[in-house]
Order: sequence, then C-alpha cells, then structure tokens
Amino acid sequence: MLKPAACTKRRVFSCLCAGAMLLWYPLVAHWLDPTSIGFDLFRPSVLGQLFNSMAEHLLRGRFDVDPAAVDFEVFLVGDRAIAYFGIFCALLRIPLVLVPSLAKLDVTWLSCLLATWIGAWFQLKTVLLARDAVPPGESRDWLCVALCLAILFGGQQIQFLRPSVYQEVIGWAGAEAAVFVWLTARGLLTPIGFSRGTMTAMAVCAGLALLTRVSFGIGLYAAMAWLLLHRRHALPAAVLLGFACAAGIVNQGRWGNPLIFADFTRYSLNLDVYPDRLTRLAEYGAFNVQRLPIGLAYYILPLWALIRPDGHFLWAETQTRLIDAMELPPGALLLSDPLPIALTCVALWRLRDGAKPRLIGGLFAGLALPGLLMLCAISMTYRYRMEFYPFLGLGVALGMGRLCRLRTTPSTAIKVCMIAATLLGIAVSHAQLALYLVSPWGPAEQYILPDGWIGTYAPRLAR
Repeated sequence: MLKPAACTKRRVFSCLCAGAMLLWYPLVAHWLDPTSIGFDLFRPSVLGQLFNSMAEHLLRGRFDVDPAAVDFEVFLVGDRAIAYFGIFCALLRIPLVLVPSLAKLDVTWLSCLLATWIGAWFQLKTVLLARDAVPPGESRDWLCVALCLAILFGGQQIQFLRPSVYQEVIGWAGAEAAVFVWLTARGLLTPIGFSRGTMTAMAVCAGLALLTRVSFGIGLYAAMAWLLLHRRHALPAAVLLGFACAAGIVNQGRWGNPLIFADFTRYSLNLDVYPDRLTRLAEYGAFNVQRLPIGLAYYILPLWALIRPDGHFLWAETQTRLIDAMELPPGALLLSDPLPIALTCVALWRLRDGAKPRLIGGLFAGLALPGLLMLCAISMTYRYRMEFYPFLGLGVALGMGRLCRLRTTPSTAIKVCMIAATLLGIAVSHAQLALYLVSPWGPAEQYILPDGWIGTYAPRLAR
C-alpha cells in the first residue's frame, strides 16, 4: 500500500506523463510529416473511408465493403469487394456512421493517436507496477526513470506515428496487447494474482486483438491457453471461445470458411500487378521458416539493405525466391529499443532462478508468437515491428526485478550504459519516424535500386 505522499507523487507523475503523451505525439508527427500543411486530426488519409464503409456494411449484416473505399487493397470474392482487415476499427466507427453528417468523417489519424496513447499509458503502468514489486534502491529508481523516458519518447510510441489504415489496425492491436501485458505483470507481481476477474479481462484483450489483427490475437490466445492450464477458470475460457466464434462468423461471411482470415489468391494486387506472388505463395506459403534468417536481418538489424557492387541488395536471390515485398524504411530493433531488449535478455537468463518458471516461460512463448510469425511472413514491412513489443513488454516488467535483485546499487558504468541506451533509443526512434513518414509504400527495390539510398531519401527529407 502506497503512503499518501507516495500517492501524491504518483498522481503528479501520471499527470506529467499524460501531458507529455497528449502533446508530443501529435506535435512530432506533424513537425516531421512533409505533407502536413495545417494541424488537422480529421484530414483525409489513404483508404480513409475503408472502415466507415465496413461499419455501414456490418450494420446491414454484410461482410463486404464498397469497392471505392477499399480501392487497390480489394480482395475479389465472387462479385463482392472484401477487405481482409479485422473488424475492430470498423466497430469503433459505428457511432459515427449512425449519424449521417458524420458518416464520411475520416478519423484515421485520431484513431491512431488514441491507440498510441492507450498503449503508452499501459506500458508506463507496467513499469510502475514492476517498480513497486522491487525493494527500494538506486537501481530501481534509475531503471524506472530510464524506462519511462524510453516509453514516452521512444520505441513503438514514436516510430509508427504515420496515420494510415495499416498503422491504425496494428496500433490498436498493440494497445490491446499492452493492456494484456500489464494484466499479466499484475498477475505475476502482485498479491492479486491471476484471479478470475484478471483472467477474464485478459481474455477480452485477446479476443479484441483477434478481431483487430489475427497475428496479435494468436499470440495472446496462446498465452491465455497456457495460463488456463495452470489457473482453470470457466469464464475466461468462455470469453475466448465467444470471440473466436465471432471471428469465425466474419471469416465465413468473407471467404466461406471460418478458419481463413485472408485468402491472398483473391488479392487484386497479386492478380493484376504482381502475378509472380501467386507462384511464391503456392510454393512456400504465407509463413515459412526458411524466411527466418532474412526476417532477422530485416527486423533486428537491417543488413538486408546493403547494396552489393552489382547493384542488388545483399540477399537479392533469397529475397526474390521467398518474399513478396520488403518495405521501406530500414529499421533496427537493436538500436531503437536497446534497453527493453537488454532487460528481456536478463529476464530470460534468470528465468529459472525466480518463481513459476514454467508458467512464465509459457507466457513468454505465447507473446513471442506474433514476432515469430512476422519473421517467417511472405511480406515484411516496417510497421510489423510492433508485433515484437508484447514479448519485450513482459521482458521489461520481469527483467527490471531480476536486474535490481542482482545489483541494488548500479555502478557508474551501468548508469552510463542506461543513459546511453535510453538516449540512443529516443534518437533512433525519431529518426526512423522521419524516414517512415517520407517512405513510399511497396517493395524497396523499385525505389532504392534505381536511385540509391541517398537519391531516394535526400529529396524527401529535404522537404
């Protein structure tokens, strides 16, 4: 139980963090975005009417969308235009489409910001929860400050502030996963434990993630399944089943099969623009472990972006054989999130030394699934890096405690490393956002190989 003075400090700190999030995220995105003329949270975006159309059709009991709204992202199923995105972002727009004057309002940018704010808030709550579970000490205070700064001004909160329907979907899935990780940390680190209420709330997060972006949902469902083997409660299991049935109904209405979330043999870009992708899909599938090495090179440290003397990317042959598209910009989790990665390594290294190693190991495995799927996916894009953050979020919560128990007073070298890692992550996150905001969509080679990295980005950044 926190003392009154500590409670007052916590409230002041929370208000400062909330103010920083509310002001900095839209400000930095507006400042770095070369297309922004005025500050407008409702400015039109690419495919900005897609979820409005999806919401209107859902209210009529239909699972297709207007062809004009989905445009080049259309999947053709008979004479219907289908969008493969989950329905969660459309459900958010139902109050809008019920009002005729608001039915066409593009809220993509506002929705992206809301998802970012919620995700950041629950990541901060996770860090503060982990701090309270550790005995007072200088290491605890240094780590807490460093992590809060890294969350507020770096990492996933900064890197992906590019308003689009693509980013909105993955942003909300990341926010739902952040709530899930906070509940997981609370269950592991506080006397509340994994009560029926906590597990039910976790099941709701997992279900919403399944309706938002299936790869996130699979990871949270796997973690919940492992947890239910150790803490058996009927209500959370029923909630998971209910959301799975809802997803199955949507899939049945779209593709005629409750187990198919997206049928890329019906994707218009594959049929009309990139027909070679159908051959690749048939031979290697949407996910294949053969892509794991090049996936690591894409997401962890962008060695794939090196250009050989012959003018091709470093692993051009493997890329052409296995992958549909590797999109811009290059990014590196090792540089944008060094502190969370280090703490996750500590948590895994000391896993057997703590309580409940089997339970925690299974939770880690479940939360690792989204990132593992992206490492093996047929397409690799910058925004898919968000799939790694639920795993890192749990690693931060547990690694903080492990590190503080190993060393209660940090040496000068450790302090310098913490400061350097935090500043590096913040700087790289902002730099990657600047690149993301000016990067064109689509395969990187069609832009980089003709003009080179400098020729492609220098004019865009100069604006």
